Amino acid sequence: MPIQIKYREGGIGVEFIGSGIVTGTDIIAANKEIYRNENFSRQRYQIFDKTKCTEYRVSNEEIRIMAEQDKAASKTNPNIIVSLISKTDLQYGLSRMYLAYVGDSGFLTEIFRDRKSAEEWVKHQLKKPAAGYHQEQNNR
Repeated sequence: MPIQIKYREGGIGVEFIGSGIVTGTDIIAANKEIYRNENFSRQRYQIFDKTKCTEYRVSNEEIRIMAEQDKAASKTNPNIIVSLISKTDLQYGLSRMYLAYVGDSGFLTEIFRDRKSAEEWVKHQLKKPAAGYHQEQNNR
């Protein structure tokens, strides 16, 4: 499977690890799995690591669908921190497009080029009280 899902810290964290050829269909299916999980309401963060992707085949329409999934899920649990690790320019650009689609109604989301920066940001954000997030965008 091109996306491996790992639960962290007793289920408060979810890690998506994309490897090989990752498609928009793969990501949409992984989102459905996460959002159907019985522990979704306890979740605090997601890390989507695309550094092991050899190809990233995601369409504009699929990005829109992912954003809609996240907006709908944020109505159930608005306290999720999302860290997108996008090492290539294509991945980074598509992640920026996702941010435009999700607007300010989704989770607290940031894009990073490396895993270490993403992990540090998540750790810092988890220290803050969870009270429903809005988009934050910094160009990293």
